[in-house]
Amino acid sequence: MEEAIIDFLIAVMLIIGFTYGLIRQFRHCVSIRNGNKSEYVHYKRVLIGNYLICLSYSGFLFSYILNSLLSSHIIPASFITSDNTSFCCFVFLAILLIAKFGIIPKENEQVGLQEYIVEKEEI
Repeated sequence: MEEAIIDFLIAVMLIIGFTYGLIRQFRHCVSIRNGNKSEYVHYKRVLIGNYLICLSYSGFLFSYILNSLLSSHIIPASFITSDNTSFCCFVFLAILLIAKFGIIPKENEQVGLQEYIVEKEEI
């Protein structure tokens, strides 16, 4: 019984952490959207990549919450099973990683432009 409570508390802590990360990702996406377009060399790629990250992060969090509820038997496993939700978690996590490392350009390409902007502001 104690192990089940500890497992549930760990899952709740992870859900809280993932929710905080999702909120920060939404804020980052909004700051890119409202920011200066000239700050980014590939503005559209950065924006689309961050939209995809927000969408896949939301799907991952929703699937993880469903999986946690199914494993703790709060929701009966009739149509939605633990295998389906864990597969959805994997798919959304894979999409998130592809968007993060494949679609969004590397920071090294933007360093030169950002240094130029900083130098321009100092003058």
